[in-house]
Amino acid sequence: MRPSPDELLDSLRLSLNETLLPKVEDRWARYVGTAMDLVLQHLKLRLAHEGDALAEDDADMLAVLAALSARAAALAGQETGGGAPRWEELAELVAGAARSGDTEARGATARNEELRGVVVAVMRWLDEADSADPAVREMRDEVYRLVRRQVDRTRPLVEPLFMSFRPVAS
Repeated sequence: MRPSPDELLDSLRLSLNETLLPKVEDRWARYVGTAMDLVLQHLKLRLAHEGDALAEDDADMLAVLAALSARAAALAGQETGGGAPRWEELAELVAGAARSGDTEARGATARNEELRGVVVAVMRWLDEADSADPAVREMRDEVYRLVRRQVDRTRPLVEPLFMSFRPVAS
C-alpha cells in the first residue's frame, strides 16, 4: 500500500523539521517537537526491525531456559537434601516456557513478555539460592549473559529516544 509506513514517517519528520519547528519560537515547544521527531525515528526503526529482534530474543531465551531446565532436572536427580537448592523447583519453573502456546494467535510481543517473565522468575530463584553452590553461580552467570545480549539487541531500536535534559542554550 502506498504510501508505505516508512514513507509516512519520513513525511511526518520532514514536515515537522522543515515546516513546523523552524517557526516555533518557544524553547519548550521546540524541545517537545524535537522529542516528537525522535519518537518518529524510533517508530521507523521498530517497524523495520522489531519482528526480527523479537524472534531472535525468543530463540535466545528458549535456548537458555532449555539448557537451564535440563541442568536443573539432572541436578534434581542428584539432590541429597539438607541445604542444597531444590532443583526440581527450578526445573518446573523453566519447563513451562517451552509449552506456552501459539505465537501467531497471541502475538509476538505477548510471547516475548511471557518468556521475559520466566527469565525474571529464574533470576529471582537463582538470587535466593545458595550462591556458594557452583552450579547456581554458573546458571546465574548464564542468565546475566542472556540479559546482556537482550540489552545489546534492543539498544539500536531505542537509541533514538535518548535525549539530553541539559539546560536549553540561550
